[in-house]
Amino acid sequence: MSLSSKILAICGAILVIGLLGFIVYQRHQISSRQSAIESQIVAQKELLDGIVRSQSTWATRDDVNKLITANGLNLKTIQDDLENLHAEISAVNIAVSSSSAQHGTNVPTKPGPNTNPNPINPNNPDPFGYMKNQQQLTLEENFLNVKVPIGTVGFSAWQKEPWNYDIKAREYHAATVIGKDENQRDYVYNKLTVKVEGKDYTLPIKTATTTQVYPEAKFSFWNPKLHLSAGGGVNLTQAPLSGSANIGVTLGIMSYGKYKTNPDISILQVGAAYQTGTNRPSVVVNPISFNVGGILPKGLVNNTYVGPSVQVDTAGNVITGANVSVAF
Repeated sequence: MSLSSKILAICGAILVIGLLGFIVYQRHQISSRQSAIESQIVAQKELLDGIVRSQSTWATRDDVNKLITANGLNLKTIQDDLENLHAEISAVNIAVSSSSAQHGTNVPTKPGPNTNPNPINPNNPDPFGYMKNQQQLTLEENFLNVKVPIGTVGFSAWQKEPWNYDIKAREYHAATVIGKDENQRDYVYNKLTVKVEGKDYTLPIKTATTTQVYPEAKFSFWNPKLHLSAGGGVNLTQAPLSGSANIGVTLGIMSYGKYKTNPDISILQVGAAYQTGTNRPSVVVNPISFNVGGILPKGLVNNTYVGPSVQVDTAGNVITGANVSVAF
């Protein structure tokens, strides 16, 4: 087998292996996602100091949206706001805390200090009718324009044990929706309600603060990504030197950056391309390429890389230059 045939066979093998590997990887991701949705549940757990780990599981986007709506949150309002932030919903958390109802009758009392400046008139010992009617006080909790009933307290002056009370059962409901943008930054939406006697009261939230750990760049030694690669270079084998453009497909093996989905550096892209200068197929190696998405205006390009490139065509010509590659 001639050298050109060997190089062409190697190019074809690299391309086929890369495509098959990518297909297998994608199918594995789909299968893993489905398995996780069906089986992976992290149970709720109570930790120290009243901290509770939420039960968590995977779900489809439609199921998450339905859960948001079912818990009284305006899905469209949240989606519209996230769209302005170039983000999308990633999770929802629902926390519920309940208090029990309390009832008491004939509750004894202890006398306090004598602060009555008016002595009792023996001719009219009950000028306000306290000995005839039970005195009741309705308790409410005020939140700006929202008044949430707490219960009632009664006092029967003619009884030895004059107090009674009726405290309503309350169910506190905290719903949190988390959105995430392409840079893995979280956006958190909260709604707090309390249910008393079957009626929901929406409580205004005074402050809501999210503090997130800033992601740190790291190497990913196996982060396969297909790239459309194109560029130009100089043929170093022939004299005089001549230029050549190329276009092809490469498979990125490694990466470095804060996010695996949009790394800052793509390392060791290998693939096949067509050379316009020699009219031959070639093996392409882009040893290191830098993501220009962080340099150019946001949203203009994503997962677009620029770096040096080396190509060897089927005739043994060596071309070096620079390539632009766009990840699929």
